[in-house]
Amino acid sequence: MAADLKTFTNALKNAMPQCIKNDEDAAEVITIVGSVITNALKNKDTAYLEGIGEWRSESDGGKKKVIFTPDRMLIDASNE
Repeated sequence: MAADLKTFTNALKNAMPQCIKNDEDAAEVITIVGSVITNALKNKDTAYLEGIGEWRSESDGGKKKVIFTPDRMLIDASNE
């Protein structure tokens, strides 16, 4: 089953109930994280999120492609 926005918002609310009290707050955090990653890629920079991984863009024959390199913690968690 794929994780959707509701899965992420629930996870944020459960992990940080003192800061994120409702779905709207959680969705805003997710939107901001996505924007940071997108802006980094647009600026030919990298975005790194500890425990998740790194995003960077590369040109391949005139086309841009996004490269994601998972963090060791994410790899280990997926193998549990």
